[in-house]
Amino acid sequence: MPSSERSPQSAHPPRDLYSAEARSLHGTGRVDVSGRAGLPVGAPRELGGTGQGYDPEQLYAAALATCLHQAVVIAATETGVDPADSEVTARVHLGDGGAQRYTFAATAEVSLPSAGDRRERVIEHALRICPLAEHLDPPPA
Repeated sequence: MPSSERSPQSAHPPRDLYSAEARSLHGTGRVDVSGRAGLPVGAPRELGGTGQGYDPEQLYAAALATCLHQAVVIAATETGVDPADSEVTARVHLGDGGAQRYTFAATAEVSLPSAGDRRERVIEHALRICPLAEHLDPPPA
């Protein structure tokens, strides 16, 4: 969509809040993140690697869990729910789609013990806040 067009869902044009960068170079066994020391990366044993370092699916699961948990805390606070003891567990599943095509699925579980009957409302609000949540299939209930 050209930048001059607005999404029908948004009354305000988006503005940049923060940017991060990651760079992966062949043969280094690391990914450099936003100018900081690199994170060790590698293929998991299940895919023929050494299992040393983090693989892309682990990094994505970590990003998803962190993003969704921050959104849950914001949504809980705005809804009058205490986010203490909240927890988000994200899982990423890599599949074989054949002909060197991979499939990808992400799921998440949200624990929000103090929400009571407001739990569903908090989670729905959190899913709207977290931009990575659109990749969840199915979204957490």
